[in-house]
Amino acid sequence: MIIANPIYDTVFKFLMEDPSIAKRLISAIIGEEILELEVKPQEQTSPSNKYLLTIFRVDFKAIIRTKEGGEKKVLIELQKSKNAFDVMRFRHYIGTNYSNSDDINGFKAILPIVPIYFLGFNLSIPRPILKIGRQYQDVSTGEIINQKDGFIENLSHDCFVVQIPNLPTDTQTKLEKILSIFNQKWVFDKDNKWLLSFNDDNVEDEDVKMILRRLSLAAESEVVKEQIKVEETFDDSMDRALREKEAVIEQKEAVIEQKDVELGEKSALIEQKDAELEKLRKMLEKLQNNKS
Repeated sequence: MIIANPIYDTVFKFLMEDPSIAKRLISAIIGEEILELEVKPQEQTSPSNKYLLTIFRVDFKAIIRTKEGGEKKVLIELQKSKNAFDVMRFRHYIGTNYSNSDDINGFKAILPIVPIYFLGFNLSIPRPILKIGRQYQDVSTGEIINQKDGFIENLSHDCFVVQIPNLPTDTQTKLEKILSIFNQKWVFDKDNKWLLSFNDDNVEDEDVKMILRRLSLAAESEVVKEQIKVEETFDDSMDRALREKEAVIEQKEAVIEQKDVELGEKSALIEQKDAELEKLRKMLEKLQNNKS
């Protein structure tokens, strides 16, 4: 089955524009039932002229059913990047959302934030899906407290990280099966990496089937194809810029290394001269002592 590659921002956006798919995907990642999901208007792809990098970002307001059976309203911030870059930009987006309020029963309130990061590069922890969670702990006794407090929840957050290069080939869980659509092993043509040949022979999960149908439509869309060309042109420009930057850094490091060698040689020469002067000083002292 030919589908569009969701690692591309254009395709990922096309996928997440389907509210039913967005709801199922996010619910599978956070492990909680989403009762309502609303896309917020600040959906955007944010380019950086300085770093030549792009992050796809989309925010959702959601009502989720907690594991305790209650309901809570949260802001789900989804960000995706194909390349490693300064973490300050992720922090900037979270900070922006912390400063925004929402209307709850006629009152302005800050929503708890649940960030989800899709990364096209590896972190130092080689696990495909990570949950970074918080605990309430009594510092005096070490007791873990299960109760949650709204004030604290609004000041801190859990987050989820999907490392696309580490996604398993042999999927076991429902979440791994859903995320298998991101696995780059399905690329079959190096000149058309935006298309995947996905083996759907044994796919039984209805959520995965729904996602595959959506990505199949994207693969057939001329609009998506044209947007992909623009995105690939941008990525190629970025790669060239990064390679040029690395070359400049290597040259500067070589110059610095050469200067360090020259400084080392000068230091050795100075030490040698100092030793010779010290030797002459001692000889002079000896001659003066003999005269006296």
